[in-house]
Amino acid sequence: MSTTSDAFGTGSIAEAYRRFVAPQLFEPWAREFVRRAAPPPGGVVLDVATGTGAVARALATAVGPAGRVVASDVSGAMILEARTVAADPAGAPIDYQEWSATALGCGDDSFAMVFCQQGLQFVPQRDLALSEMRRSLVTGGVIQLAVWARERPYGLYGPINETMRDVGIPEPFPGAYDRESYTMDAGSLAAALRDAGFEEVEVDSPPLRLASAMRCT
Repeated sequence: MSTTSDAFGTGSIAEAYRRFVAPQLFEPWAREFVRRAAPPPGGVVLDVATGTGAVARALATAVGPAGRVVASDVSGAMILEARTVAADPAGAPIDYQEWSATALGCGDDSFAMVFCQQGLQFVPQRDLALSEMRRSLVTGGVIQLAVWARERPYGLYGPINETMRDVGIPEPFPGAYDRESYTMDAGSLAAALRDAGFEEVEVDSPPLRLASAMRCT
């Protein structure tokens, strides 16, 4: 019988995430997420809760060699795993940083766009995280968020989540195996953005809930 370590390489949560979850789920969504947001060539962008770097790598390709990508995550293990994956050699360099979403280690007005795919719903202090993202944006900068829509099925994420749990992968963060913890409804997401001081808030239709908002002042 295979052990968890046999089935998932070293048994590392970050490695299992990169090998089994990201390619089937988060990398395709990351490409679509970035495509819809259309960051400009040469843009300076931040990816919060980067995980193993799927969005960061898509951003590096999109903004090109004249751009700059900073990718942050609270998990040092995820950052180390992200660094093992080669990015587009013709794209922007990626600067990986071990930062909490509620304490971003960057100055005010640092980025033209901030991205967060499947991260906000797991932050206990969402209001503080959104305030930090707003602080990091220049005036006129845009935040782009992606979460699962609460009122729709969870696609592949539910079965993948359940499989990781059933084979004995430890819960990578509190609430990871709670189906309700990784979804948000449109009203709550829009209200959270407005409460953080964002304007021109738009929330897209499910199943992948996309939201954008601007820092106007």
